[in-house]
Amino acid sequence: MMETNGKDIIGMVHLKALPTAPNHALDLDVIYKAALADLKALEAGGITCAIVENMFDTPYTHEPALDTLISMTVLLTQLKAQTKMTLGLNIQATDGVEEMLVASYAGADFIRAESFVETRLTGGGVIRPMAPALMREKKRLQSPVRVLADINVKHSNPLIEQSIDDLIHEAIASGADGIILTGLATGNAPTVNDAKHFKTVCGSIPLYIGSGVNADNVADLLTYADGTIVGSSIKREGKVDLPVDAARVRQLIKAVLD
Repeated sequence: MMETNGKDIIGMVHLKALPTAPNHALDLDVIYKAALADLKALEAGGITCAIVENMFDTPYTHEPALDTLISMTVLLTQLKAQTKMTLGLNIQATDGVEEMLVASYAGADFIRAESFVETRLTGGGVIRPMAPALMREKKRLQSPVRVLADINVKHSNPLIEQSIDDLIHEAIASGADGIILTGLATGNAPTVNDAKHFKTVCGSIPLYIGSGVNADNVADLLTYADGTIVGSSIKREGKVDLPVDAARVRQLIKAVLD
């Protein structure tokens, strides 16, 4: 990934609701143009890496429709053709195999695996460990796509309580290329102490902060983390459902560089 002051800053491109989602209302071309505008705003603000995500396909299903997967493949391929930015993919919510397929064929550089080695309870039901099927699919495809793995991901609860340290070690042993630490929900940041502890356990494996990062806390969190994923705070008015604001992006980057 491209670095800013030695740190990876990853912006979010939140796709409008896709076909089959309850809130779907826009043609795919309109969704693409909105996503491209967000991508260009990230670029204008100084971010060189982004994750494309079906954020507004709520409530999420653990068996995404074929329409969703095809739509994301088309959109990611189109976006990839319009930028030199490093692009990642997150599909809410899958067992990881679909993410690896879409990312590999559309030319993405990495995916976000939200339940890589855990069994977790969400509003859409139980999500099971992605690693076994996901890493076999990666091997089958001979794919270079990297895997960033969440530990104790937001908007979910563990079905079985497990040691955070053990989960991090298991994720790394299962092939994760990076570990993601989040707060309890979108827009909520983890603590600096959590970041410090996670990084101690991660060792040489990169640690990313996956929620709640803004211009006020980014420097403190990046004291220990190797990078961050940022979405809500760089949108207009700091609202997740509004477009990316290039001025807010620049403010965040300035806080990283100062």
